[in-house]
Amino acid sequence: MKKSICFIIILSLLGMKTFAQGTADKESSMLDNYIKSKVSISKTRIVSDTLARVFAGSFYKVDAGFMFTDEMSYCSGSILDIKDGAIFALDSRSDSMFVFKSLVRKDFSLKTESDAKLFEGCLDRLFPMDEMKRKEKEHLKKDNKWYFIRDTFFDSKSGYIVSVDPNGKILNIAHELEAIKK
Repeated sequence: MKKSICFIIILSLLGMKTFAQGTADKESSMLDNYIKSKVSISKTRIVSDTLARVFAGSFYKVDAGFMFTDEMSYCSGSILDIKDGAIFALDSRSDSMFVFKSLVRKDFSLKTESDAKLFEGCLDRLFPMDEMKRKEKEHLKKDNKWYFIRDTFFDSKSGYIVSVDPNGKILNIAHELEAIKK
């Protein structure tokens, strides 16, 4: 008898849990549908001969937005590259930009002023600068490193540091807040 009562109680508890779980699942599904109806994703292909000469793949700018009280609010955009059937997300603000470096064409070298202007043009297309910051833009070479300055950070200049071998092959790309200390 005790076993039968315990069995009935367990079945009742399982039924209540399943009902409560069904309600939670329904609410979760409602939220998912609501959020999906309010989210907007826009993607724009970045077409550039300059990019094609330096990097492999197809670049896209992707913006995610959320409709809140009749106004679309966008998060900052992301840059994605599709190369050899894989998608790579670029981060313009990391200490070691391994993904970015991996997308450089094997036949591109960064040896001359002309090469530097080409590379800087790619930075401009992928990571555009605010109008006010454009006066900070410059590039220069010291030893085996090219510095592509994009901004100031306190008393320093910030930007991309591209390390090259004697033949101009890119060995590393990094973004530094204190690329050149004043």
